[in-house]
Amino acid sequence: MNRVLGIVRTHLADRWSWIIFPWLILSISFVTNLIIVKLIGDSIYSGGLASIYIYMMVIGILSVAQTFPFIIGFSVRRRDYFLGTTTTITVISALSAIVICLLGYIERKTDYWGVKLHFFNIEYLTDGPVLERLWILFVLMIHLFFLGFTISCIHRRFGRNGLFFFFIVLAIAFTISVYLITSYHKWNAIFDWFGDISVIELSSGLFICTLIYVGVSYLLLRRATV
Repeated sequence: MNRVLGIVRTHLADRWSWIIFPWLILSISFVTNLIIVKLIGDSIYSGGLASIYIYMMVIGILSVAQTFPFIIGFSVRRRDYFLGTTTTITVISALSAIVICLLGYIERKTDYWGVKLHFFNIEYLTDGPVLERLWILFVLMIHLFFLGFTISCIHRRFGRNGLFFFFIVLAIAFTISVYLITSYHKWNAIFDWFGDISVIELSSGLFICTLIYVGVSYLLLRRATV
């Protein structure tokens, strides 16, 4: 446990990357949207909240290259590195979800900042009870982090060519899927299914995907070169 906490402290020592930058980017996005809505004088349903989530995916991609060789170089077990990294993003995602939820509450109480700016309240995703909102905000962040983390682990394990091969296979699978869906006229059924799915079902599905990313990335790191 002490080793895992040591990994957490090592990650959080880089406060700029893990804490300051994501909220700085989100703040810039918020201020920009606030200026725009004041200039146009009409309500806006902004997608600016996505900036912090996209940043966390980028951190997931960069963290392996930046920290894995350095930390493993101190004779730290790969399992401890993985558990420490998982603990770090879990704590950050949980705290971020709480803060975003609180900002969403303030946004509603201030009549959307007095200018009808819907920034922290996203239709469908944050329409449910508080616990549901917290869960989807948390799951979405940890999901995107481990998506980026897994991509980086593929590169660490198989190198650049392996990553290229992965994306080629992914592109082929996507192309075949689109062809089959179009051929069998299933687009309407798919859109109807997404329209009927609830936010809690969506978050549960994303969480299952996240668990898959966690398992795959751990297996890749066990055999990755330093």
